[in-house]
Formats: sequence, C-alpha cells, structure tokens
Amino acid sequence: MNDTDSALLGYFDTAAEGFGDRLRAVPDTCWENATPCTEWNVRQLVDHMIRGSRIYTSLLRGGSSAEFMANLDQAALDGAPVTTHRDAVAECRAAFHCAGALDRIVDYPFGPVSGRQLLGLYVVDAVTHTWDLARAVRLDERLDARTVRWVLDNFEWIYHGVSESPIVDSNRYYGPPTEGSASASDTSWQDRLLHAMGRHPS
Repeated sequence: MNDTDSALLGYFDTAAEGFGDRLRAVPDTCWENATPCTEWNVRQLVDHMIRGSRIYTSLLRGGSSAEFMANLDQAALDGAPVTTHRDAVAECRAAFHCAGALDRIVDYPFGPVSGRQLLGLYVVDAVTHTWDLARAVRLDERLDARTVRWVLDNFEWIYHGVSESPIVDSNRYYGPPTEGSASASDTSWQDRLLHAMGRHPS
C-alpha cells in the first residue's frame, strides 16, 4: 500500500458519501425492505453503518476490543437516519484526521491493526453496504470505480492479520465468496469486489 495519507482519507470520504447519498434517497415505505445481508432489513443495515462509525471512532480514541464487541448489537439509530448517519460519519472522519491517528495501533477485535488499516476496513464495509442499500431500495448500484479498484488492489493489505475476513476461511460477517470472484476479463471490477464479499451482483 503506497498511497499518501491524504489519498487514504479521500477514500474514506468517497465511501461514506456514497452510502449517505443512497440513504438520503430511501423512500419512507422502504425501511423494512430485505437487503442482501440476509439478517438485516434496510433500517438494520443503516443502524449497522451508524454503529460502525461510532465504534471506529471509539477505537481510534483508545477504545478496547471488548467495548467494540459489547456495542456491536446495540441499536444506534436513535434519531433521524440521515442526520444520525451524517453526524456519526463526521465524528469518525474527525477521529481519522487527528494527528497520529493513522499510525496508532488500535485494539480491533479480530487482530490489532493500524489506523490506516482500520480506515481500509471502513472503506470496504461502506462500499459493500452502499451496494446492499442500493439493491434493497432499487437505487443506482454503481459504486465509485476508483475506490472499488483501490480496495481490490489493496485487499491483502486491508485484511492482513484480520481473523474474520474474505481472505480466510472464517468470514461470518460477509459470507463466502460467490461464483465469479475470479478476475476474469469479462467481469467488472465492481462485480469482482461484490463476489469477493459474498454478494450476487447479477
């Protein structure tokens, strides 16, 4: 991974904004729609993204993996979804921008990682769930091509040493890769990523 810190922080912004854009377009009648995450409806998926931003903020500020796991199933959607998500992302963004945050080793529950690697994990989660939300509500499913390519180019680095990931057998949070994850010439970068994350883009 040879990107500058500024470039890394830019990927965070693009990924978070992509989810936020879809979130603002969710019709009032669609909050109970099923998503590609079989255990979550739209509301639960949005709750997960808000909770994720808050937990990552906590980790960057010295929070423990035990606190991470304790908060994993706590409801986070305690206000208007768009505003609550925007505020959680803003706080997380500020935490990543703090001096030394990207160099700090955080107590991620599936293996200690640097702030840079944690940012990569956030980007993968946000990009994948942007597609999930778009598919669930029939919005534009096109992901930012530059960010998708960056994720695929840095997949091994992002998940290095992480015990729950798409590159190891244990992957309960995304599911096993689906058919089409191989880098065939007729498969788009977006589809390659989605297949790698256990999705069915077709």
